[in-house]
Amino acid sequence: MKTPEEERIVAVRRYLSGDPIESIYKDLGRTEQWLFKWVKRYDPTNPKWCESRSCAPHNIPNKTPMEIEKTVLSIRDRLKSANEFCGALAIQWAMEDLGYEKVISESTIKAILARYGKIESRKSSGRYKPKNIPYPKIEPNGKPNILHEMDFLGPRYLKGGFRFYGLNIMDIGTHRVALSISKNQCDYTVVDTLLSSWRRLGIPRYLQMDNQLPFTGSNRYPRAFGSVIRLCLYLGVEPIFIPIREPRRNGHIERFQQTYKKMFLNKYYFNNPDELLRSLNDFEKRHNKRYRYSCLRGKTPMQALFDSGGNIKKLPEGFQVPDLSTCR
Repeated sequence: MKTPEEERIVAVRRYLSGDPIESIYKDLGRTEQWLFKWVKRYDPTNPKWCESRSCAPHNIPNKTPMEIEKTVLSIRDRLKSANEFCGALAIQWAMEDLGYEKVISESTIKAILARYGKIESRKSSGRYKPKNIPYPKIEPNGKPNILHEMDFLGPRYLKGGFRFYGLNIMDIGTHRVALSISKNQCDYTVVDTLLSSWRRLGIPRYLQMDNQLPFTGSNRYPRAFGSVIRLCLYLGVEPIFIPIREPRRNGHIERFQQTYKKMFLNKYYFNNPDELLRSLNDFEKRHNKRYRYSCLRGKTPMQALFDSGGNIKKLPEGFQVPDLSTCR
């Protein structure tokens, strides 16, 4: 039985010798198009003319240039060596920071990383063993402003000795965040931050936090409500305090704090508080519009808000902070 290459040689030789065309391709069980394909490819100067060729296209449309692939790999290695997040979204943000006019999509970056074997599997540190302490747990079920989690981060320092804290709030249903910085951890600072954050996020049904004094009140008057609790009750928000030494109860905001540190605080250099505040506002907007969460099925926080209907209860226009010492 002849090989495909031998069939092609025989067919071309019979054609050149003047055999009838129909008899040539019928004797070989082929078609007329097949015969003329190999007659056209015949090259007496090339002994490999009868071999098969790849059917892959010579020009691949929309193929990522090699320079971009090298840039992606270089940024990934730099982020990895700096112990920062080095996933596709972090690389995409880094390319934006470097001023690239056309930043490739997150899926393209993932494909490049996979092609070069740069995607690492997550290492498990072992399953958490709960203390089995019964405690209320609110399930927002993807709805906005059912539950907000709040947490302090810091202190941190800028060049020159400027000390600041980060007070961050997350809407668990959509994972939108409201970020702020403050010079202290006083209760009135928390009140101002809550009002500013709720103007952006909307007012939640529940606010969950830990047991720090700025949230709870005063050790001198342990049975009296602090300003934060009074503000919550005034606006119809139910405060929830997690058990002592169980930060996992505030797991969503705790995980975000790690992202916040790696992708913002430890990544950029700030010369003064004004520059820090401007960059913080940009980071908040970029997170809410661009960061994708697996728990949201790959959606961004703003997409999750839009899909939920986008109906949120905001603070009334011209709202003034009441005298919280008289609130009941």
